[in-house]
Amino acid sequence: MSAGTIRSRETRLVDLALALLTGVGVGLGPAMMGAPLLWHGAPALGVLLGGLLLARRYRPRLVLVLSAVVLIGYQSSGLFEGGWVWPLSAALFTASLTRPGWAAGVGVLTLAYGMGWQGLGVGEVLARGGVELLWLAVMLAGASATRQYNRWRAEHQARLLQLEQTRLAEQRLHISREVHDVVAHTLAVVGVHLNVAVEALDDSPEEARAALRTAIAVRNQATRDLKAFVGELRDTPQQGLESVAVLVAQARAAGLEVRYEPEGDLAAIPAAQALTAYRVVQEAVINTLRHSNADCLTIRLRVATRDLEVRVVDNGSAAADFTAGHGLTGMRERVTALGGTLRIDAGRGFAVQAVLPLTAHLSGLAP
Repeated sequence: MSAGTIRSRETRLVDLALALLTGVGVGLGPAMMGAPLLWHGAPALGVLLGGLLLARRYRPRLVLVLSAVVLIGYQSSGLFEGGWVWPLSAALFTASLTRPGWAAGVGVLTLAYGMGWQGLGVGEVLARGGVELLWLAVMLAGASATRQYNRWRAEHQARLLQLEQTRLAEQRLHISREVHDVVAHTLAVVGVHLNVAVEALDDSPEEARAALRTAIAVRNQATRDLKAFVGELRDTPQQGLESVAVLVAQARAAGLEVRYEPEGDLAAIPAAQALTAYRVVQEAVINTLRHSNADCLTIRLRVATRDLEVRVVDNGSAAADFTAGHGLTGMRERVTALGGTLRIDAGRGFAVQAVLPLTAHLSGLAP
């Protein structure tokens, strides 16, 4: 069983547990306080509010509005005599994770309607309304703390991704420099001894032979050094489409709900297109973690007859001060070098779509 399947099952279990807790609390809470237990009253309301919570991750605002409408209906008809805020706790908390101001407005309006509809005196309104407002503030504060923690965790994971990318690039650059130094030194030494051999070939054959033997020895040593360096380079991880699963795991570790949808034979994708597709997904994930308050991310890789489509979309809102940096610029250059197209939408969250022709020739792709 994959880690994604386990996490998805855990998420469903949490949602189910929260729905059951809400259903039991709303359905039996008034009875515990001495109110009559009518099955078409509080228990039915508990079932409705708990059932709505099963969709809270996908439509949090809609769930909150419907929950508030249902609660108002039951309160107005006299079928439920409980609070105006606490039955909406789970829906308020979930909506506050992405739209705190909007959720607070719904809570305040619901409470204001309840206080006005009941026709209570000023003192009782202040007493009961103050308790309800305090509970609403607790829900909003809890959601705010959760948002801050999720953002810190996402930024930490994004930094780890970038640090790993930088480390691998520096490692390859170091190896490349070592290879360059070995080749340059070998060519210089061999060239000197070949010149000595040419000049001494007629007058001093033994000196010529010694120079050639030295050139051969230098060449053999350089061959051994190059094999060692190339071996290190091969041991350095070369990311491809199989490594997208690692990005998915890292995004989930940062608190995102990730849907990974591969379609087609990804193993048959050429190395250049596979590496570019990986870089597109990696940069999109980093930007989602750093600049979007999303809680859900969809990664789709679709292999068609002539091209590979990469699509990464989240459900958040992009930061107002977001600007394309070196990462997005480099991503566009890679895609363009393969003859592909790249589209980036940062209006509401992030939506990145790249189309890479599978028959395109390499035209200056950066390593």
